[in-house]
Amino acid sequence: MYRKYHPFFSEGDLDATLRHPFEPIPTRVDSIPRDQFLATSEDDLVEHIYSQIKIEPLVLYEDRMDMEQHETTVNVSADWDRNPSGDSGKYVAGVEVVVSIPFTGDPNLWDLRPNQRQTVFPRGEIRQPSRDGVGYLEILIEQPTDDPPEKIKQCLDEELKRFRFYLNAQARQVESYNASAGERIRQAIRSRKERLKTQEGIAELLGIPLKRRSDAPPIEPLPIKRKLVKPLPPPPKSGFKPEPGITDQDYEHILSVIRHEGRTFEATPRTYAVHDEEELRDIILAHLNGHYEGGATGETFRRTGKTDIRIEDQERAAFVAECKVWRGPKELMDAVDQLLSYLTWRDCKAAILIFNKHNAKFSELLTKAPETLRSHPKFKKDLGQKGDGEWRFAFTSQEDELRQVIVNVFVFNLYVA
Repeated sequence: MYRKYHPFFSEGDLDATLRHPFEPIPTRVDSIPRDQFLATSEDDLVEHIYSQIKIEPLVLYEDRMDMEQHETTVNVSADWDRNPSGDSGKYVAGVEVVVSIPFTGDPNLWDLRPNQRQTVFPRGEIRQPSRDGVGYLEILIEQPTDDPPEKIKQCLDEELKRFRFYLNAQARQVESYNASAGERIRQAIRSRKERLKTQEGIAELLGIPLKRRSDAPPIEPLPIKRKLVKPLPPPPKSGFKPEPGITDQDYEHILSVIRHEGRTFEATPRTYAVHDEEELRDIILAHLNGHYEGGATGETFRRTGKTDIRIEDQERAAFVAECKVWRGPKELMDAVDQLLSYLTWRDCKAAILIFNKHNAKFSELLTKAPETLRSHPKFKKDLGQKGDGEWRFAFTSQEDELRQVIVNVFVFNLYVA
C-alpha cells in the first residue's frame, strides 16, 4: 500500500502559535479610534475583537466524502517481495483512489502540531476553502492491481483514524484558547478606558452617583434562580462626548426595589388588582423615591408620561420604566417602541413592568412575553433570565445605533379569579 502527498500537523507548534499571536489583543484594542472606542458598548467591542481573533477548529465531514478511481502505474522499487533484486525505477500496473472530504475551519491549522501527537503523521493534499468557507482534504491511495481491494479500505480507515486523533487534539487546545480570549479582551478594553480616564481627567465616564438615603428601609432578599468580523458602529460625527449613566450597582438596587414591590403585589393580589397602570406606577414610584434622593426637590424618580418612571438630566433619560397591564403582544411591542424613542443617554438602563390582571393562564404569558421581545426589530441580545417571570435584553436605540438600551422585564401576576 502506498500513501502519497505531504504529511500534515508537522511544520509548526500550535501551542506556541496560540500563546504568541501575530497581533496581541491589547494592540488590536488600542488600534480602534478613540471616539469610536468610547462611543461603543463594551460588549460590542469584545465581540468585534473576538470575531477577529477567534480560531475556527478544523472539522471533517466524513459523511459527505466521495472518491475517484483511476488506472495508474505504481513504483514498487522499495517493495522487496516485488523487487527482490532492488532494481531502481521498477513500476507495475496499479489502481489509484482519491478520496475527497469537505472541511471547514482555519486552513492554517493543517500545518500546526498539537501537544498530543503520534509517531506517524497523516498525509494528504488540501484544496483551499472557497467563498462558502468549505475546503477539501484529498487522500490518495494507490496499490498494484493484483493486491486485494480490501487493503484500500483498510489503509483509508487507518488514515482517517490518524486525522481524527490530530483534529481532536487540536480542537481541545483551540477551544481552550477561544474560551479565555473573551476575558482577556475585556481586560484590555477596561485597561484602555482607565488610561483614557487618567489622561483626560474623566472622573466618571459613565456614572452618576445616586445618593442613597441613610434611612432607606432594608429590602429582604428573595430567592432567585439564578468568521465574520463584526464591524463596529461608526464613530460619532461630532466626536465622542462623555455622558453620565446609571451605574450597574445602582441599576441592580433599583431593580431590587421594583422586584420587592412586585412580589408584594403578588402576595396580596386583591389589594392591588383594583388599581390601574398609573396607580400601580405611583405606588412603585413612591417606594423608589424612599430609597434615593435627588437635588433641591428631593425627587429623583419622576413621572413624565402616562405610565413611565424616569430619571432625567438635560432632557435625556438615564433610567426609564414602563408599567403596563398585559393586553397582548402588540401593546408590549408598543411599550418597547416607546422606550427606544426616548432621548436616552448612550448607556441607558430601563425596565418594563407587566401586570397580569385578566389572564387566568399565567404560564402562557410567561412564554409569550419573552418571545415577543426577542422578535422586536431593534432586539440586539438576550442577556438571560434573571428569575421567575424576569428577563433582561439589550436593544438598539431608535435614534442612534451607538446607543444601547438595557431592558429588564418583570411580569407580575395580579390575577384574581
